[in-house]
Amino acid sequence: MKRLSRLPFLLILLVMILGCGRNQKTQGNETATSTPAGAYRTVDVEEAYTFIQQHPEALVLDVRTPQEYTGPLGHIPGAHLKPVQQISQWVQELESMKDKPIVVICRSGARSRMAAQFLQEKGFRNVINVDGGMMAWNAKGLPVEKGEGQ
Repeated sequence: MKRLSRLPFLLILLVMILGCGRNQKTQGNETATSTPAGAYRTVDVEEAYTFIQQHPEALVLDVRTPQEYTGPLGHIPGAHLKPVQQISQWVQELESMKDKPIVVICRSGARSRMAAQFLQEKGFRNVINVDGGMMAWNAKGLPVEKGEGQ
């Protein structure tokens, strides 16, 4: 009998675990739309490049370290350096951007995923994570800037 009383708790726990960390990935040439709270979109580098070209109002955030930003992988032209290690400090600077598209990139996609999730949790409604980061961006031969940039 004790086992049966734990069943609903275990089912709820399982649903919570399976639901955590999910995101929405776009397919094809979808345009940007706001995502529900707790979700952000992940796109590949080609989709990100197209999106940035079609949405000049989008804010591109590079969440790597300053050394990485100016390093051999370079950065997306026009990207703003906002290291993920300092996210709690710079997120307030972006308060007026909550409804604007924000594209987040890092070296490989892990830090940008964390930053995208954090931004979404803070109420940003149109957050896009770039899968594969600057490594994939460079592998596809997409444009980069070297040096200080923004």
